[in-house]
Amino acid sequence: MKYLQSHPLSWVVVVVLLLATWFQVYSLWGLLFMWWAISSFMTGQAFLIETIDSRENPPLFYVITIMWFGFGLLYVVQDLAWRLFGIYIG
Repeated sequence: MKYLQSHPLSWVVVVVLLLATWFQVYSLWGLLFMWWAISSFMTGQAFLIETIDSRENPPLFYVITIMWFGFGLLYVVQDLAWRLFGIYIG
């Protein structure tokens, strides 16, 4: 039970993402990807397979961060286009 008291917001997000996946609401994953990109810009560190510091390798940092933001935007636009207008972007 002590694990549930540690990082409660993260536990809530895990449950919300599991439910979003179960109900096929992928725009929430997109928002998470975009948050990862924004937080990467704020901290100067991105993560793919390993942590990339913007001071050590700026090109790789920006490619990864822009990629996360792009994937997030794609998930949000794709999901909302399908839900609101019945348009599948694929």
